[in-house]
Amino acid sequence: MKIEYPFNFEKIKATFLERINRFVVKIKIKEREELAYLPNPGRLWELLLPRKSLLIFKNKKASKLPYTILACEKDSNYILLHTHLTNKIIKKLIEEEKIHFWKDYKVLKEEAKFNSSRFDLVLEKKQTFKKLVLEVKSCTLFGKEIAMFPDAETKRGTRHILKLAELRGKDLKGGVLFVIMNPEIKYFLPAYHIDYQFSKALIEVKDKIEIRAIALKWDETFTYVKEVKELKIPFDFLEKIKDKGVYLLIFKIKNKEKLKIGNLGERIFKKGFYVYVGSAMNSLSKRINRHLRKNKKLKWHIDYLLQKSENLKAIPIRGFEKMECEIAKEISLISQEIIPNFGASDCKCKSHLFYFPYNPLQKEEFQKLIIEYRINKINHVFTKT
Repeated sequence: MKIEYPFNFEKIKATFLERINRFVVKIKIKEREELAYLPNPGRLWELLLPRKSLLIFKNKKASKLPYTILACEKDSNYILLHTHLTNKIIKKLIEEEKIHFWKDYKVLKEEAKFNSSRFDLVLEKKQTFKKLVLEVKSCTLFGKEIAMFPDAETKRGTRHILKLAELRGKDLKGGVLFVIMNPEIKYFLPAYHIDYQFSKALIEVKDKIEIRAIALKWDETFTYVKEVKELKIPFDFLEKIKDKGVYLLIFKIKNKEKLKIGNLGERIFKKGFYVYVGSAMNSLSKRINRHLRKNKKLKWHIDYLLQKSENLKAIPIRGFEKMECEIAKEISLISQEIIPNFGASDCKCKSHLFYFPYNPLQKEEFQKLIIEYRINKINHVFTKT
């Protein structure tokens, strides 16, 4: 089924159950379970939570996946998840002169190739014939007022940004447009917590390419965009960010384990999921990479336990202040159990290791905590000015 914008087709309400793999999800339509195609490679941790409402459509061609995901409900809005459609939306909005800063431009070409790289759109200024080679990025990660991109590391995205900066000439320039699927957002930032290199690349090229961000407001039927709002990008704040802060390690212990943990002695660890809170105020990336390595000298309490871990994931939270103990206290309130004195020998906390019988990444309260510390708590830093 070829989808065009506006979305004048039947949309079906469904409920999210489980993500099977990167592009396949299990859903429920009324009382019937089905598999559906998810045209979005992002992590979407904070959106695809069990029992979340979805908008889907039925595929006309015979397929193992009879349905495709269009959007996911978050708060009072539906968030477009079908990333293949973002370019079509932007193309139409430019043609209708609804993006005010590009009212004098027309879409000259789609999927254009420059210097062995392919970009989404080429715009041409109507009177001067100057060209803008544009990359469009769909953004689904946001807090109360701030949106961030990407929601997972993107080496391809970093490469595109740097390649766009090379397109400099008398009548040629590169540009990137971040499209945020939430009308309540006021600011955009690259997700320096998640992809530090992408953020550094964007700072590096900010005077060489055109960087814009917009938020979209949809009509009640999720058929067309009612409003386009330009967002502020506080580069002055971004340039102050350093590779330091707090990190969470989330991992699974498959079987009950009895382990000697350094000077803590022998401890018994139940099977299930664990969250460890640590900090590195010099090089956060280096510290996390050390934890992710299998072969290393056993130094900290967590090193002993990670030898038996599976599905290890790291969540960096870069910032100016050491919030390790504050975050540990917050996680203790939503965990089932704390592991006494673990990782807390240099502070007054009861522990920095917490037990969950389920995967905390699939729980909304845990995702809200991550968003709070990664996004919402930085609001005051630049919203005062």
